[in-house]
Amino acid sequence: WQSEMSTQDALPIALAVGAVGLGAIYWLMSPSKGSSSESAKKAKPFLDRSRQSVKLIKKDELSPDTFLYRFALPNDKDMLGLPIGKHIKVYGKTPQSKVAGEWNGKPIADHEKVEIERKYTPTSSDNDLGYFDIVVKCYFPGATYTPPRDRFVDGGMLSQFIHAVKLGETVDIAGPFGHIEYKGKGLFEVGRKPIGVAKKVGMIAGGSGLTPMLQIARAMLRDPEDTTAVSLLYANQTAEDILLWDTLKEMKKEYPRRFKFYLTLDRPPTGWEGFKGFISDSMLVDSIPPPAPDTLVLMCGPPPMIDFACKPNLDKLGYDPARVLAF
Repeated sequence: WQSEMSTQDALPIALAVGAVGLGAIYWLMSPSKGSSSESAKKAKPFLDRSRQSVKLIKKDELSPDTFLYRFALPNDKDMLGLPIGKHIKVYGKTPQSKVAGEWNGKPIADHEKVEIERKYTPTSSDNDLGYFDIVVKCYFPGATYTPPRDRFVDGGMLSQFIHAVKLGETVDIAGPFGHIEYKGKGLFEVGRKPIGVAKKVGMIAGGSGLTPMLQIARAMLRDPEDTTAVSLLYANQTAEDILLWDTLKEMKKEYPRRFKFYLTLDRPPTGWEGFKGFISDSMLVDSIPPPAPDTLVLMCGPPPMIDFACKPNLDKLGYDPARVLAF
């Protein structure tokens, strides 16, 4: 997943969190080129949880504020070594704010640190040897937007750092991290402990919380021996905030029996036919699998969404808390 705004930022903007550009459909859904699962089995994993440097070798603009960054691994036959469901940390220098001790007008602990870290889910896979990709939406200072975003005068911390990295320069990463791992064929592990196999998975995502959901759904759907069915409820503020809409449509078209997705907007446009407003119990009933021993629910999004919309409504509907997992 991609974490840029702090919890403090997430509160006033509700579901408007970090984004992945629509142009990322190519990298998320197209088959790996020059790689294979057989080659990957023999490849050396790069990640070992220690902090390591990687060189930026490619930067593609997917939209005016969203970019794909490709980083080289030490050898062209290395694989990143990121299990499905896990993420990496990217480190960067703490930027200078407009007001000392504040970021976007609020006191923030990160500003007192020499450097910061954020979590990202790569859009490439371990079948892609010699490199990995991350897609990042850069939150520029508020004054650069029309109209100006007065509440976010400083923009995003790490996204601006990454945006400033030049080809041939390096950044530090570490991984893999995360307590959830998808082992395939409906089997998940939480803290390395397997939980019962899931035949149906409900996914609830807000903003860039879509990224790990797509990572897992992609792995499920591409495996001909995996019959797990996926239903995704994806929340945003406006239609313009919807990420990878084309990708979701393509997935539904290619796997109509196994993949469904639903959208909800806090401020929908005229004529909007999807859900409206914050996640509710009735919305969940209409979008994700009902509670059952073989149902699993995954959640990823800003803390207010998880704590005040998802968990209370899932509890109300009778979902087993042991089978409701948050990234």
